[in-house]
Amino acid sequence: MTRTSHPQSSPPVAPTQHDALPSPPGARWRWAAGVALLCAVLLAALAAGDLALSPSEVWAALTGTANDFTQTVVLAWRLPRALAAIAFGAALGAAGSIFQTLTRNPLGSPDIIGFNTGAYTGVLLALIIIPAPGFAATATAALLGGLAAAALVLLFSSRSGVGGNTFVLAGIAISAALGALNTWLVYKTDTATATASSVWAAGTLDNTRWELLQPVLGALAVIAVATALLVPKLRIIELGDDLAHALGLRVSATRLLLVGCAVALTAVTTAAAGPIMFVALAAPHLARATLPRTHPTLAAALTGALLLSIADWIAAHAFAPTQIPVGAVTVSLGGVYLTLTILFRKR
Repeated sequence: MTRTSHPQSSPPVAPTQHDALPSPPGARWRWAAGVALLCAVLLAALAAGDLALSPSEVWAALTGTANDFTQTVVLAWRLPRALAAIAFGAALGAAGSIFQTLTRNPLGSPDIIGFNTGAYTGVLLALIIIPAPGFAATATAALLGGLAAAALVLLFSSRSGVGGNTFVLAGIAISAALGALNTWLVYKTDTATATASSVWAAGTLDNTRWELLQPVLGALAVIAVATALLVPKLRIIELGDDLAHALGLRVSATRLLLVGCAVALTAVTTAAAGPIMFVALAAPHLARATLPRTHPTLAAALTGALLLSIADWIAAHAFAPTQIPVGAVTVSLGGVYLTLTILFRKR
């Protein structure tokens, strides 16, 4: 004898950002358009410069059929910077998506909450304590600084947890305090260290070379694998703690692991390029508006890669022969983006 199920016995659950929803019509085309646009920006970055190259010349350099000088320009000088913009933008976009999902707050991103500032504090201390620290020391200091900032934010918001406005407000307060500490450290240190830290603090991809990029990409790849394994659990966390516990998920431990992955993505990027603002904040918003919502973290990573690649092209070529830090471009774009968002919401 078969049982008939009643609709009242299992109330429907509203779909969330991370639910495995069926792809809407045209979803594949939107993914393809995003990837194609990123490839076009990459090609523009490899072609532009003091030595302007055609797309065919760039392709010849990538395939090893160009002359030695053209291959040096493309492969040794321009390709590392272009790949860094893609990798760092993707890391910041993914970190922003994780934080906004965990906090359920559109302002929940590493640059707003203060983890970028904590990573900067770690790097400043490394520059002061260790003469000419290498990337390993700088990255470790940035990671420890970011994790320390995260621990402080979690401590001050322990009653409300990661979700909610208290977490974001605590992050803003910690960011302000660490910003004041960073300013004091810069003024107290010697001129050479202050100059080096100020250049790094602007957020720049200038002079990115393979010897720096290879360990950074290796670290980001390891963190990306761990993040990819944890991101599907966001779908369960969004259903609520009680239901997540009922489904056998260790909610607190999973949250902490996700926060750790997001902080690590931010810290490694910050150690290599300095604090780059706005990308982690805006990439998830733009991804939700333009790309399918079936894979929001991946969509935010793609959008972040696009944002930082475009910003770096502007920083390198829009004001030629002068180059400006990419962090200045992202902050300017962020101001325009937030202003337009406020105006459209008022209408």
